[in-house]
Amino acid sequence: MGKRRAAFFDIDGTLFRNSLLVEHFIKLSKDGILRDNPWNDEIGPLFEKYQNRVGAYEDYLDKAALVYQKSMVGLDRKVIQKYSKIVIEENKNKVYLITRKAVERHKENGDLIFFISGSPDFLVDSFAEFYGATESISTAYIFDENDKFTGKINPMWDGKSKLSAIKDLDKRYNIDLENSYSYGDTNGDITMFQMVGNPHAINPSYELIEKLYSDEDLRNKAVIN
Repeated sequence: MGKRRAAFFDIDGTLFRNSLLVEHFIKLSKDGILRDNPWNDEIGPLFEKYQNRVGAYEDYLDKAALVYQKSMVGLDRKVIQKYSKIVIEENKNKVYLITRKAVERHKENGDLIFFISGSPDFLVDSFAEFYGATESISTAYIFDENDKFTGKINPMWDGKSKLSAIKDLDKRYNIDLENSYSYGDTNGDITMFQMVGNPHAINPSYELIEKLYSDEDLRNKAVIN
């Protein structure tokens, strides 16, 4: 069997207009599911800086992910999944038109479609299923024998992790990387851009733009939307 073309999509900020993790965090906080509500004290200030364009998007999102992970320790899997379903149902259509059209175009062309995201697997899997992705790879949240969240994860938000994910997919699906596409918005997606012949920066962060322009190869082939 010959090589197949693929399209690799980040989700948060690239396809989805916000962050699936943040939406889940906010929902759990508002309903009093978390013992403490650290949103206002720990996340709010960074979010305000980002909103006012005096802080980096990555700083806000990285901090939110760490606090979210810590706050959910001991939470039951059923509760987490219950709120995951609510979040997906409320947010599945809140996507950027340009990226949704790209997903549709790649599906029509018969391309393999992979969602690679730093958000939790219990959110990403459902989101990817709704959009008909071939497979999704995301941050794995680890539960104990009693189905309680341990506080441990296998992350998928950094460039090294996403690089490993694409190499694994390439091995399993025999992908034509040179003619494949990737879509992302932050520095964590830079290795996805380097691995394919057609990288697309969607609403890129300032830090990603700097990275693209400092890399001659990427500067010549990346499309910025």
